[in-house]
Amino acid sequence: MNNGNYVEWEHNGWQFGAWEILASNPTTASKVVVAFHGFDRDAKEMGNFMPLYDANTSMLSISLLHHGNSKPLPPLSPEDPLSPQVLIDALEAYTGADNLRFELLGYSMGARIALTLFQDFPDKFSRVIALAPDGLKMGRFYKFIVNTQIGRYTWGLIDKYPEINRLIIDAMRSLRVISEHKHHFGRFHTDNPEIRQKVANGWLGHKLFWPKKNKLAKVLNETTSMEKTVYFIFGSRDKIIPFSWSLPLQKTIQQLNENDSINRGVYFLKVPCGHVMRHRDIVDLIKEKIWQTIG
Repeated sequence: MNNGNYVEWEHNGWQFGAWEILASNPTTASKVVVAFHGFDRDAKEMGNFMPLYDANTSMLSISLLHHGNSKPLPPLSPEDPLSPQVLIDALEAYTGADNLRFELLGYSMGARIALTLFQDFPDKFSRVIALAPDGLKMGRFYKFIVNTQIGRYTWGLIDKYPEINRLIIDAMRSLRVISEHKHHFGRFHTDNPEIRQKVANGWLGHKLFWPKKNKLAKVLNETTSMEKTVYFIFGSRDKIIPFSWSLPLQKTIQQLNENDSINRGVYFLKVPCGHVMRHRDIVDLIKEKIWQTIG
């Protein structure tokens, strides 16, 4: 994999950091995939998915807010939300092309960013690959913390008194109120003060990036084809974002489709893995699944 070059730019009060990864055949490079990584991961890591693309494709992997050096600049506050319009404008400002059609790649939380961009600006993207895609179901705790004043106050208490939070989470596990997975997930996101700050700022900063089921289904149904495809890829053993979360969206697409079948340009696929997909053997399985839809 080409290690790439790190770049930064500013646009409309925001700073963006990203890794540029060159096509394996840069002399004939003609396509750009814009990639977004998962929470608490690194933009450079998305280069592991370059085998999904041909030798003429380069990648611009953009850091999520409060990861790397992507952040709001003063007078904006760390909690101010980025909008899809500002992000698409920043992307076009950096590339210097407002008529270039990109491909989109997103993993986990990054897939939520990618799907929202496609939902709002479908004409600007020629293909989407959403890996372990967040954004298909909004958790009650997330909705409470991000969308209510008392929720933000509650998160402030968690940040101020983490030891009490640990006792509560551990007790909930002991009483079997939550699963072992949710216990681990809760502790991971609240034990470390840096992670707690990243959760708070990241959740608030990306709160405008949530696909709306009916709108996304309508866009998928009306704009996709064999030449413009969208792939939802799930790990069959993923306990964080299971395949079942996609069923309401699939049902809505079917209801919109006059032929009562999934649009041929939209695919919901499973590969034998958990939530982590960056390892080469899993990437190869994803590539094989995608090729099967083409053949």
